[in-house]
Amino acid sequence: MKRPQLFISVEEAQNRLLRVLSESVTLSAEHVHIIDSLGRVASELIRAPISRPRTNLSAVDGYAVRSLDTTGASIFTPIELIVKGVLKPGEYPGKVCVEPGYAIRVHTGAPVPCGADAIIMDEDVKVQGSAILVQRSVAPGSNIILRGEDISEGDIIIKPGILLQPAHIAALASLGINVVHVYRKIRVSLIAIGDELVEPGYSLYYGKEFNSSTYIVYAQLVRDGIFQVRYAGIVSDDVKTILTTVKSEFERGSDIIITTGGTGVSETDKVSELSGKHSSFIFRGVKIRPGRMTSASLIYGKPVVHLSGFPVAAWAGYELILRPVIAKWMGIEGFERPVVYAYLSRRVSNISGYSSIIRVTLTIKNGEYYAEPYMLRGSGVISSLLKTHGYILIPENIEGFEEGEKVPVYLYR
Repeated sequence: MKRPQLFISVEEAQNRLLRVLSESVTLSAEHVHIIDSLGRVASELIRAPISRPRTNLSAVDGYAVRSLDTTGASIFTPIELIVKGVLKPGEYPGKVCVEPGYAIRVHTGAPVPCGADAIIMDEDVKVQGSAILVQRSVAPGSNIILRGEDISEGDIIIKPGILLQPAHIAALASLGINVVHVYRKIRVSLIAIGDELVEPGYSLYYGKEFNSSTYIVYAQLVRDGIFQVRYAGIVSDDVKTILTTVKSEFERGSDIIITTGGTGVSETDKVSELSGKHSSFIFRGVKIRPGRMTSASLIYGKPVVHLSGFPVAAWAGYELILRPVIAKWMGIEGFERPVVYAYLSRRVSNISGYSSIIRVTLTIKNGEYYAEPYMLRGSGVISSLLKTHGYILIPENIEGFEEGEKVPVYLYR
């Protein structure tokens, strides 16, 4: 059996996986109530069916007036206007009209009555029986929220690919829209591979290790909010068992399967033996550290991503390979990690031919960020994630970054 080429670039790995994902998985959509739409990916364009506000509104508690009637008003030369009535929020603006020499009492959010072109605030008048003494002149449009000032009819509210946030949901609700079209969540199954693995909470015998890689990937998937995740448990280092479990998970409806562990090149690492009648490699290894044994296969016609059994390498494989591929496939906007720019406290070198992920801690001095590279960089050093704020990525075509160089730092959250 011909073995696949080992170690391709991050970009090539992403492109291959994206191509297979696009060909093998159908990205369908569904309608959900807006109350359940937070963090979902919009699948259709939504325009405002109405303007917001639908009519001119008062921005303050006060009196609706004709601005011309307040010309020359001051504390020393107040102008008297007769209060004709009251308009409250939700009432019809034509209920009462402002005529010369008159004013209408309005509350914040009330419609501006016909005939009025300004609102004078309570603090600028003195109430005297059924009249007010205006102590300050107002210009046309003062203290008025114009129709469509917030949102105009026809404005684009939601674009396909937008991750719905609280502001989007509020906008939809304010326009009377209670249902939104979103891409369905991607169904992902997680399988841990390894005879040596024990689940947290059980006794740890000699030669065994607690399963942690699956849990860090599970948490990444759940945090991103666009996946429906199922954990299928630990399977042994046996090709037949692995394939049987993969087949079973696909039959349950999974779109993608992620395995952790077994990606190495030793005799006990079985991922390398998966290529056969029902499976073929998409790629085998990526030029990145940590995470260089990240691989992907097409098994029973669907994509399986193989991540390392070391937790930091598994994190890296998801972070730099699968996550950006999913974002591009779904057309998600704003899925990138937040970035700050920081000065390096010391030089960091790269490994020839590889991209390197350097975890860093951040400090702020005189309004500038400074990044301190974490000393321990192993694929299994969980403290390198616990004790840092983000990472810098050294591309494979450069030797490293110099002390004092300003570099982008990708934040974990």
